[in-house]
Amino acid sequence: MRKLLFTLAAIIALKSNAQQLVRASGNLQMVTTAGTKIVMNGGITFLGTSSLKTTGDSIYLYNYSGAFPGNWLDSTTSGALTVTSTGKVFFNGSLRQSFYGKTRFYDLYIRNTIGDTLLSSCEVRDSLHLDTGYVYTRTGYANDSLLVSNPAVGAIVSTSNFTKSWVNGRLSRVGNSTPTAYLFPIGKTDSLYAPVKLRKFNTNTTTWTGEYFPATPFNYLSVWWPPIDHVSRVEYWEIYSNTVSGNDDDAKVSLSWRGYSRVSATASVRDSLLVAQYINRPPFVWDAPGGWLTGLAVGPDSLSGYVTANTYNGAFDTAQRRFTLGTYNKFNALPLKLLYFTAIADGNKVRLNWDVTNEQDVSIYEVEKSLTGTGFTHLSTVTSLQRAQTLYTDYDFTPATGWNYYRIKIIDKSGNYTYSPVRAVKFEKGQEEIKIFPNPTTDILYIQLPSSYVSKVDLRVYSIDGKFISALKPTVNTVQLNVLPLPAGTYILRITKNDGTINNYRFVKQ
Repeated sequence: MRKLLFTLAAIIALKSNAQQLVRASGNLQMVTTAGTKIVMNGGITFLGTSSLKTTGDSIYLYNYSGAFPGNWLDSTTSGALTVTSTGKVFFNGSLRQSFYGKTRFYDLYIRNTIGDTLLSSCEVRDSLHLDTGYVYTRTGYANDSLLVSNPAVGAIVSTSNFTKSWVNGRLSRVGNSTPTAYLFPIGKTDSLYAPVKLRKFNTNTTTWTGEYFPATPFNYLSVWWPPIDHVSRVEYWEIYSNTVSGNDDDAKVSLSWRGYSRVSATASVRDSLLVAQYINRPPFVWDAPGGWLTGLAVGPDSLSGYVTANTYNGAFDTAQRRFTLGTYNKFNALPLKLLYFTAIADGNKVRLNWDVTNEQDVSIYEVEKSLTGTGFTHLSTVTSLQRAQTLYTDYDFTPATGWNYYRIKIIDKSGNYTYSPVRAVKFEKGQEEIKIFPNPTTDILYIQLPSSYVSKVDLRVYSIDGKFISALKPTVNTVQLNVLPLPAGTYILRITKNDGTINNYRFVKQ
């Protein structure tokens, strides 16, 4: 009788549109049976040994219209939803909802029409339905994860084909099936769906955890090659397991690419994609266990597809958890690499130079200008030459006296774009600048000269003790000086004009 009265009270009270708060403690239970439906508007707190049991139809959780969070709290020891529950729990509504605690759901449906759901180390024992709305879990491998403990390959489904709902954070799955791949529908924000798949090596049980990061991969320049020419500079995934040793967690990894990944629009070039992993050879480097084979990159175009590793990888631990897209082909963008972008005063104008590699998928460069550093406007458009490496030059013929700010909007063939860093020039009419970079350098020293210097100056390099090393007479604005053969140390670059004016610049060769 006590249980029945509590259930009836919950059904009546929780349908109210006003903010409600149910506190369950002691041995009280909320129970659904066949033909019943509990609707909660306003949050619920489970305390002590209280529990929630679903053996019939459904429980619907709606956030109230007040401030975030929605105060769905489970502070019980073993989880409020009992292990004997077999009912459905729906997160519905148009506001962000939050559920804190380690509750075990049976069937969990995410059907928020607008809002998001924040879950804290919750478990789904049967099926996770990602229909509309995004599930957020706290980031980082030492924090929370949404666990799907049902080892069935099809335990995660979506009526929207994951186009409107995925896990924005860490997702864990239990696996014991082969050879069908387990899908991890993960991503970031509401526009970056970046799933991975794992195809298990054997039928022994393991738990994998995956998370996506739209950021520069850790130590991306440390590449073991061949077969890798370079790895992505815009995204990576973390994938690891609960297995300490052995091959029970071994699986072939399949990483997705989308427009954000900026892979080649040419199928033959796109075939050079591979799965790169940050592993301890030692030292830690980006490598491609299993190497590369043709036919492992499968997708209709540069906007969607998967590339699969050529081996079952056994390094699913927290130290070697990082994966990203790699390629053996320098023409596979991943994406365009902006080597540098400079702006210098050049007489009565400002000269803009930028050098890029892997620009085969770039459509145009739009140069933008501002007088304040914010609120940029279009200055000019430069069409991409789509080469392996290209140096571009453009001009602002009407700079304002004082500070001028410039940036480049880089637009690819799919319409996606990124911005270069902002460059500032303090301009005065007739002013001329010389720039040398990078300093220190290891291989190439770039020297940018005013237009009036072309074919009218001599460049000489001296060691720090005054010993002459080399000389040249530049015929272009941008000079690339090869310093790779020089021993490490400090050097002097002397620029002498025809009128005898001398300028000395110090640089360091590492």
